[in-house]
Amino acid sequence: MTKSHSATKTQFSLHFVKTGKFDKKYGKLLSELFDWRQKGDYESIFDFSESSVQPLFKPVKEMIKLIETETKSSL
Repeated sequence: MTKSHSATKTQFSLHFVKTGKFDKKYGKLLSELFDWRQKGDYESIFDFSESSVQPLFKPVKEMIKLIETETKSSL
């Protein structure tokens, strides 16, 4: 079990991206989402525009489905 978001991102890369279970694009996507989360939480003036967020919906939904499938197959 990880104790930080950063450690979770590292473990995701180690166990899913580097092993080839998930395409590298999902590792990059998770890194981008993590960076945006950091900016949203810790930078005083940072705003997300609809045009920058909207393109992420489809790949995030794809990644969630892959994670759900992997989780179910591991049980």
